Amino acid sequence: MIEPARHLLGLLLAHPLTSSAVLLASALIWAVLMHVLVDGINGGRHPWQRRLRARLGVAPGKRLGELRWMLWSMHLVLWPLVAWAFLHLWGLHDEGQNIVEKFFDRGFTLSGLTIVPGKLLLGTVYFLALLTFTRWLKRKIEHDWLPLTAIEANTRQSLATLFGYATFLIAALVGLTAAGFDFTKLAIVAGALSVGIGFGLQNIVNNFVSGLIILFERPVRIGDYIFVGETQGFVRKIRIRATELETWDRESVVVPNSDLLSNHLRNLNLRDSFGRVIVGVGVAYGSDTLKVKQVLLDVACANPQVIRDGELDGLSGPGIYFVNFGDSSLDFELRAYIRAVDKRLSVASELRFAIDQAFRQNHIDIPFPQRDLWMRNAPPSAPAAPTDGI
Repeated sequence: MIEPARHLLGLLLAHPLTSSAVLLASALIWAVLMHVLVDGINGGRHPWQRRLRARLGVAPGKRLGELRWMLWSMHLVLWPLVAWAFLHLWGLHDEGQNIVEKFFDRGFTLSGLTIVPGKLLLGTVYFLALLTFTRWLKRKIEHDWLPLTAIEANTRQSLATLFGYATFLIAALVGLTAAGFDFTKLAIVAGALSVGIGFGLQNIVNNFVSGLIILFERPVRIGDYIFVGETQGFVRKIRIRATELETWDRESVVVPNSDLLSNHLRNLNLRDSFGRVIVGVGVAYGSDTLKVKQVLLDVACANPQVIRDGELDGLSGPGIYFVNFGDSSLDFELRAYIRAVDKRLSVASELRFAIDQAFRQNHIDIPFPQRDLWMRNAPPSAPAAPTDGI
């Protein structure tokens, strides 16, 4: 039973049409399986896929772009091989050999430029493979290896970013070399780029150079809270062209790197994380000002975010200042350094709540605006109208 089946299968495969159908079906099945595998890893459907994503350091819900590039590289290799196999199955050995040589060796000439598709394909595969490997290596360096050192987190991020740019350039050079690019003509390319820069790429080049300056000089780091013009927010990403800020409303604002260097930049976290809050309050005329000062000082020292006298070198404790005799109140200011400048809004709110409670307990009034109205040269009041007696 087995031997006749083998004989029949051999006869079927000996026919070019049947062999071609089997080859095409096998290639399609392989391509579909690879697509399913890539989509499964990107989605993390099965436990082993989730473990693989965790091992690669991919955040939940994030797609792994390198897998998509590897998938297209597989297609670039698979289908030319299928076409070459078709030619051999139909007995076109010489034609197939000629096409392969033309595809991988000789190429064809277009407007004086020799194009070898095989070399272009090989260069693309090299570039995508190296890019995939270097991105994985960058992720490992940034998240696994550099944290083991004593380097600051922002410095680690800058080093990883520069490593990514350098390896991208290396991958591009390797890909161009494999594609047969003639680097002796690089001067022509540089001349074309200079013309392009002169005609409208100045902004891109300016942002690119500014990005390199930011990465080396580090006036802005990941996690800093900065003000650029009317824009403010936390720095989330520093790219080679622009910097991404996140506002308190969870909005992402992309600021060109040249704006960070050409405009006035306020960075609340450049040297350290400390900051200062100023809370103004007015009390009624006639209040005991020394008692007001002591109550405000006690409120400030009771907050865990407020830095007290002698706690840190270079930073004084909270200060209470009698700033003005207002129209309706005696005006005071509580000024205090806090540990985390990005929490100054919440700390100021907590201090106001505590001040209101403390003033109530100590019978200190916060007045509302009052105005005295004086009327001069008012006309005499009219006599009351007589009423009929009953």
